[in-house]
Amino acid sequence: MAKRAAKAKPAALTGAERLVVLHGDDPFLQREHLHTLRDAIESNGHDVDTLRLDGDRAEPADVFDELRSFGLMQQYKLVVVESADKFVTNHRENLERYADDPVDIATLVLRVTKWNKSWRIHKAIEKIGAVVTCDGVSESVAERWVVARAKTHHAAAIKPAAAQHLVARLGPDLGRLDSELAKLAVAAPENTPIDIPDVEALVGRSSEKDAWDIQDALLSGDPNRAITKLSELIDLAGHHEQFMAHWFADLTRKLATAAAMLDTNAPEFEICKTLRIWPKDRQRPFIQAARKLGPRGAARALARITDLDARAKSGYASARRNLETFALQFTAAVR
Repeated sequence: MAKRAAKAKPAALTGAERLVVLHGDDPFLQREHLHTLRDAIESNGHDVDTLRLDGDRAEPADVFDELRSFGLMQQYKLVVVESADKFVTNHRENLERYADDPVDIATLVLRVTKWNKSWRIHKAIEKIGAVVTCDGVSESVAERWVVARAKTHHAAAIKPAAAQHLVARLGPDLGRLDSELAKLAVAAPENTPIDIPDVEALVGRSSEKDAWDIQDALLSGDPNRAITKLSELIDLAGHHEQFMAHWFADLTRKLATAAAMLDTNAPEFEICKTLRIWPKDRQRPFIQAARKLGPRGAARALARITDLDARAKSGYASARRNLETFALQFTAAVR
């Protein structure tokens, strides 16, 4: 049975939620829902103090002490546990007890990849908060999202045919689409809708081969090769930094899955088949990197590139400098 496409519209979070789960494979959608939640809390008259904890290292006492303590100037607290899959697995009973009696001065957000609606905690959370799915969307949903997003976030208009063309070029990755929309909106003449020629002129076609090339360079463990390939794809091939961030994240997601499968003694050929690691000569360095990183290391790498990408989009750092830094750190980790 085909996977049902997720909706791109943020959930109707009211700010009254005490515990929110954001689960799925699209970090952009998770960030959008988190922004919606924070805006809703602020619209309820609160100053919000956001704290982020690493789910791989956080203990229940760390999380619940933050929730129950007063913030600076008695601000409302938004406590976000990033990459919280392990935290939820190991401490679900603690979370169930908290859900039965949450504090009213804070909201706990769990960002996870997997979620099971049959868990007891799911029903408990629905009574006091929300469980929001953040999976990737279909192309048709992405096309409608592009039209709406251009208007609401970029003060621009895009013709439906141009939105369709943009999605056909980039795929239904909302983060990449939003980045290209921003560029198109700035370049478009005032009061003129973005059209297909604009997309043709300003948006490069995603190249599967180029994605493999930069991923192979990262897996080599050679920092010079990785930085050289990164520069080549940006400066010569004309790929936007957001393409590169997407390809970096795609590699780390696959490595995290592979490392988890290796922990269950899954055969290497089965892992490569499941993750579509082709051709065969790419499989050995991929598996070696998965073993070297392990589940925790791969999860940290994914969280790191996701955070760096988010910071670049928020104007806190140079996207290119972030990619170069990540490439140096990653090649050192898999060397």
